Amino acid sequence: MPTIDLDKVIERCFSEPDIRKRICGDFGIKDSGTAQDLASKLVKQFDQIPPSGHSWENHLDNCRVFRAAVFAIGSNSRKWATFLKHECRLRNILSGYDPAAVREEGLHSDQSIEREIKGCLPGFTAGRDCQAILDWAELLGDGPPYYDCLIKLRRKMAALPQVTENEAVPMVAGVLGMDLEKINKRWPPPDGLRTWKVPGMGFPLACEFLRNLYWGTFKPDRHIERLLGCWFWEGAADAEERAKELGKMIGSQSKGLIKPLQFSLLGMKVSPADRHINAVDNLVWVLGAYVEKKGEKSKTNYVAG
Repeated sequence: MPTIDLDKVIERCFSEPDIRKRICGDFGIKDSGTAQDLASKLVKQFDQIPPSGHSWENHLDNCRVFRAAVFAIGSNSRKWATFLKHECRLRNILSGYDPAAVREEGLHSDQSIEREIKGCLPGFTAGRDCQAILDWAELLGDGPPYYDCLIKLRRKMAALPQVTENEAVPMVAGVLGMDLEKINKRWPPPDGLRTWKVPGMGFPLACEFLRNLYWGTFKPDRHIERLLGCWFWEGAADAEERAKELGKMIGSQSKGLIKPLQFSLLGMKVSPADRHINAVDNLVWVLGAYVEKKGEKSKTNYVAG
């Protein structure tokens, strides 16, 4: 099975001085060392690779879940270095990512907390992102242990006939990212949750949220879909058929579910076996955003095998 030539991806991202300098600046990493060194620094900035000994079945409290959600929302339509620049201040505003404290403050706020949060989220999505963060605080601050609910949902997905452990993760993202009544009927939310739909997130950001909890999957945004569709067009057709099969199990054949599910599955299938899926996604995304831009495709071959 052909896979992504990750060494070639890394070489192209960091071989040209101007592009390398821009990537390092946007992600807040020091521009020194080999291309492989810079790639490692870049992946570390995302903080989506599980620490040694970590299991996705380890319990995480609602504060840790809130942090994962805020980081996913913070990545929306802004440079990562921009978010990181304001993250310390945002963390203080959000009481160290304590959703119960944020919820309590919001109940007695004169909207000052909204202004403070928006000030940490530069860009045209600041208002929506701020509201999504406050909605997450409401969800987690007075709700059940949310991560335990995610574990149970993932186990249910993995227990379906012929569903692999890897496939279960984007299936969970599909449930979290799609606001469809039939999905909630197929997968009833646990007591304490009105719906599985998460605030401020569609399928791609739901993947980002899960990766911030150290779950492995591809975030199928426009750069990933464009590059993988070009490199692995035959595999993309197979992945589409599989996405439709999984979509039936989830409870929807909506294009908003099937297409991102297709490319999330494809990305996992063509990732090198010796690299974590999240690291592969991080680096391919950077390639698409900074080097192989839409309408500027080079003749470089990024497929191995």
